Amino acid sequence: METNFEKDVREFLAKEPFGFRKLSEKELSLFCTALTHDSFTNEALDMDPPRIVPSYERLEFLGDSILEFLVCEHVYKDTDISEGPMTDYKQDKVANHMLSQRIIDKGISIDSIMRVGHGHIKGVEKSVVENMRADCFEALIAATYLVYGIDEARRLVRDVVLD
Repeated sequence: METNFEKDVREFLAKEPFGFRKLSEKELSLFCTALTHDSFTNEALDMDPPRIVPSYERLEFLGDSILEFLVCEHVYKDTDISEGPMTDYKQDKVANHMLSQRIIDKGISIDSIMRVGHGHIKGVEKSVVENMRADCFEALIAATYLVYGIDEARRLVRDVVLD
């Protein structure tokens, strides 16, 4: 039986820019991990009974590299920018503050779906800072790559970061 979080993740992923439906239990679990901050992971160990819940950190590591690669691929193939400005272009697109702003501008509600610990909840609102939002999106890029492949990860980066 799916948890409320898993149902919410399915609904989140069915929307744009993802459009992912019919995920297997294993695939859904990967995306749930991509949406779990380590503050939640740490608190899960103190639950009764204690739960081991992986955070997005490993996926974020992979997603960061995939994002950089896809932005570099785009600037190389689709522009005639010279090497120095290519680096500036890439840095601008992958910087956490810029990535966070693109996510907000595109209406992607990562903040509302992300699992965070109590230290990131103020009343009924989650306190998600730009680095958390950007890192979570990078984890989603990695999960997309692992489930659907590089072409789907490329589409996601194009639609959110490069568009």
